Amino acid sequence: MLRRMKTITHRSKLPLADLFDVDLSTPGPRVEGGRAMSPWILRSLVASFAFSGLLGCFGNSSRGARATPPVAARATTLRVLYGLKPPTEVVPAHTALVLVDFQDEFVHGRLPVADPARAIAHAADLVRWARANGLLVVHVRNVSSRPESPIFAPSSPTIEIVPELRPAADGREQIVTKSSGGAFTKTGLDTLLRSAGIDTLVVAGIMTQLAVDSSARDATVLGYHVVVASDACTTRPLRDIDGGIVDAVTVQRVALAALADRFADVMPTSKIIGLPLARVVASSTAAR
Repeated sequence: MLRRMKTITHRSKLPLADLFDVDLSTPGPRVEGGRAMSPWILRSLVASFAFSGLLGCFGNSSRGARATPPVAARATTLRVLYGLKPPTEVVPAHTALVLVDFQDEFVHGRLPVADPARAIAHAADLVRWARANGLLVVHVRNVSSRPESPIFAPSSPTIEIVPELRPAADGREQIVTKSSGGAFTKTGLDTLLRSAGIDTLVVAGIMTQLAVDSSARDATVLGYHVVVASDACTTRPLRDIDGGIVDAVTVQRVALAALADRFADVMPTSKIIGLPLARVVASSTAAR
């Protein structure tokens, strides 16, 4: 029927008719081996062989393969995979509010952040809630170890904590001073918290991707349960590696998403304040 079949390769760019030594343009019957065969039958055979070749090209790669959903559709968090549950209550005796770097440098200094008033207002809500319910409040501030530092210099007024969040005058609130990194970096914060029986931290502060992030990660590694108040944090735009600008909203979202993936429960202030309070009940043995 067919004189010969040419070799078909995956990269062949020949027209279907050229893959075979046949003349599909002849209108009358074609004689091959003493038998007549009409052109439409030849066309059907050519199409059939071609289709079989296509199946051979693609069948092996798809056979047995499972459809993979898009990455976004499979996105989850490590906390979910590990079965880590968000808090359902707050135990004031074992919980501390840690306010990180709410200083004037970020409001009137050389490191202005996006919408500091909003973050400060939510942090003030947290402070009122903590004071009313007997939580330990810790103020962390950054002061450079270099007198000539362009930011956070020891003699600069911009190292002061913003007025809305100044420590209470009764002296019960703790002030921790650091010179770099997060709240636990070369400070006595861990010792302070453990001596007070604290195992859970509510963290708020500036900047989200730097001091807040470092504080939350270090706390988790040290064994604390960490809750980050998403709307009581803020940051500034950053320059990316290509010389462009990453806006503050994007920096904030990415920083919080990274923390929420493994290191902290991230939730708004209203949700934190709305958690039920659980009191520690003394055991009957201790009562005697």
